[in-house]
Amino acid sequence: MHSEKYHVVVVGGGPVGAVAARTAAENGAKVLVIEEHTQVGKPVKCTGLISLRCFEGVGIDGRVVLREIKGGFLYAPNGERLCIEAKGPKILVIDRAGFDQALLEKTKNVDVHVKTGVRAIGQNDNILTLMDNGYKRTVQAKVIIGADGPCSRIAKWAGLPPLKKMLFGLQVILPYKPEREDFLEVFFGKEIAPNFFGWAVPAEEGLARIGLATDDGKKMRSCLQRLLTRFSGNILEYNVGLIPLGIRARTVADGIMVVGDAAGQVKPTSGGGLYTGITCAKMAGEVAAKCALNGDTSKEALSEYEQRWRSLLERELYFGMLAHKLLCYLSDKDLNRIFKIMDDPEILEAIADYGDVDYPSILAREFIKRPRFWGRLLNLLPSNRIVTGILDFFKPSKTA
Repeated sequence: MHSEKYHVVVVGGGPVGAVAARTAAENGAKVLVIEEHTQVGKPVKCTGLISLRCFEGVGIDGRVVLREIKGGFLYAPNGERLCIEAKGPKILVIDRAGFDQALLEKTKNVDVHVKTGVRAIGQNDNILTLMDNGYKRTVQAKVIIGADGPCSRIAKWAGLPPLKKMLFGLQVILPYKPEREDFLEVFFGKEIAPNFFGWAVPAEEGLARIGLATDDGKKMRSCLQRLLTRFSGNILEYNVGLIPLGIRARTVADGIMVVGDAAGQVKPTSGGGLYTGITCAKMAGEVAAKCALNGDTSKEALSEYEQRWRSLLERELYFGMLAHKLLCYLSDKDLNRIFKIMDDPEILEAIADYGDVDYPSILAREFIKRPRFWGRLLNLLPSNRIVTGILDFFKPSKTA
């Protein structure tokens, strides 16, 4: 059987895969992207929130931006509400399908080959077996990049260590008139979203993306129904997805690397993976191209990618997991008390000024600097290894 030959084959044509492919091609590699869905960006499995730094870093125009978000209403389990408003936009709401399509379209500028409706069904060394229009065929790749999501087949075939945890996400689209066009809403509580949170995000004119994530898949539909009692209107669309938390212990093998959700490069505090995944995808593309062109695609050679992304992001993701574990530990009663303390103009202003969806440790560090803030919260938090771990994180000698 004749096999096409490439320096790099990227499995998964989402934003992370598109950026990895484009970067590899820009560095001289012959690249193929295979995407199992026939329509890029569909079905949508994302709320479509992205930080300004992430959007600015991908180099596409603003037509996919639906609105700018500068604040939000946060709801405690007992219904008490905090209002946080920044001086300018903090987050963008995007047309996620359009965003995916625009990034993949940019790969054409560097002569990346893209095949949609094609699924990887097997891998043996540098040979990928594909199912294409009902027929099996093979391609050869010096490096395979798995950007194929949290249930990554590439990671499984490579024998990479498992992800730490999986959340179940469920979201609907329905008619919605927000109180503030530039605000989103976030809902906490075990009855709404056990061990995570729910959200309402204004999107297209007159519509909202309303959903939640939880580690309890059996309860997610009943939790969503409870959340939807706050809203009116007929559901127009359902979206279901998985959110991986906790990075794999290793993200490279001989001739293989994984990136984005497939690697667990997702922020545990928000469940967002665009900034982290795209950042890592650029590194993956660079290293994959270099190793493929040099003729050394061993695990040791590809580990440059692992070292680079961990140096930049592992510590922040480690902090995020500590914060997530703390949220899981806290009762609704604890959260209600924390919200009451946070209802302080100075604290809310600090959150608005220093809150960063990509680097949540920035806000935590600012709180540590202000004993009046942290001391009040610390009195409410349980004295256990999670809190100790968070405090230790900010000690100069701490390494993730």
